[in-house]
Amino acid sequence: MNQSENQIIKSYKEFWTRFVDVKGRSHRPDYWHPFWINMVISTILGVLSGGILSSIFGLAIMIPSFTVMVRRLHDTNRSMLFAIISYVSGIIVMVAMFIFFFGAILAANDSSGAALSILFILGVLGFIAAIAISIYVIYLLVLPGDQAPNNYGSGGSNQTLPEESVQHEVQI
Repeated sequence: MNQSENQIIKSYKEFWTRFVDVKGRSHRPDYWHPFWINMVISTILGVLSGGILSSIFGLAIMIPSFTVMVRRLHDTNRSMLFAIISYVSGIIVMVAMFIFFFGAILAANDSSGAALSILFILGVLGFIAAIAISIYVIYLLVLPGDQAPNNYGSGGSNQTLPEESVQHEVQI
């Protein structure tokens, strides 16, 4: 097995073994490998079961996905608040769609259309805010980690080799 296959397996194993651990830091591969693996698994389960197993799998990975996002944000010296805001933005999108849907029903009964315009504007603004938040959090997740130890520990994704290993490599 080559190094990249080892990294994929290690990252996915760590995704599940540290499923409630929000302390410390996670490398970029520790976040992105489980992300794409879970996307593939969810897609396959969705195709095979019409979405039922995919939904159950989505609930099963909700907490580990949140905690690995927190650790990844810690690697860039950001707090858990950004992960919470990211999850809340998803709720904002659902609420905005809910408001717009029921606003359309209310507007059908309202001849003036005032209810529709207000709910439409609220729905669009909520959707735009949630998308902007999501894009910013994705940007933070893509950033390289701090080289030096930060507020959340050492061992970041951009960490340089310790001096002992550099001296050892030079001697060989």
